Amino acid sequence: MTETDKDIVITVERREGLGKEAVRKLRQIGKIPGVVYGGNKEPFPIAVDRHSVQELLRQEAGENTIFLLKLKGAKQQRRAMIREIQIDPMTRDFIHIDFIRVTRGQKLTVSVPVELVGDCAGVRHGGVLEFSTREISMEVLPRELPEKITVDISEIDIDQNVTIEDLMDLMPKSARVLEDPGRVVVTIGAPRAAAVEEEEEAAEVAPELVITERAEPEVIGGKGKEEPE
Repeated sequence: MTETDKDIVITVERREGLGKEAVRKLRQIGKIPGVVYGGNKEPFPIAVDRHSVQELLRQEAGENTIFLLKLKGAKQQRRAMIREIQIDPMTRDFIHIDFIRVTRGQKLTVSVPVELVGDCAGVRHGGVLEFSTREISMEVLPRELPEKITVDISEIDIDQNVTIEDLMDLMPKSARVLEDPGRVVVTIGAPRAAAVEEEEEAAEVAPELVITERAEPEVIGGKGKEEPE
């Protein structure tokens, strides 16, 4: 595999220690513990520099960026992408990262972001834009992986919407969408003043609510899912 000017190279090193103490020491020196999967090979524990991951995520394709994965001390490198990142919800620090090898002819499962463009007619007429689906999950060949799905909403007016099915022509040929085709991506609602007026009219004609018995709340027990270390 030859490297081009556009290739991003991420160098990782073999991770020897797999216990909590070894992981803690890695994080203290600015490295993230992780694993490389796929390519018909066994999972491979690695450590990667935090700064390299931050730079990778700054690319336009974000987590869907395909890069060259290079093992420190070895000449071989191959294409890979991020499979999953675990982030501490409090500190926002990286806890763990999984990479997956990208194999020619094998589809990837990804979430592709949706971008809206255009001067929306419905918004100009006072409507309210609701952007409901910001990512679309799909299986797609690596060479056809789009950075985003761009939707022109210029002609969408009040009380109109766009569903995933409406966007099928924008998808790569190899893509298999893993979402409900009827799922709404974006809709233009009525102006807020009109919506409030309709609610008030409905309230005026609504029958009086009579409560005859107070129901006790249902309590559902069970253990929560443990957080990964």
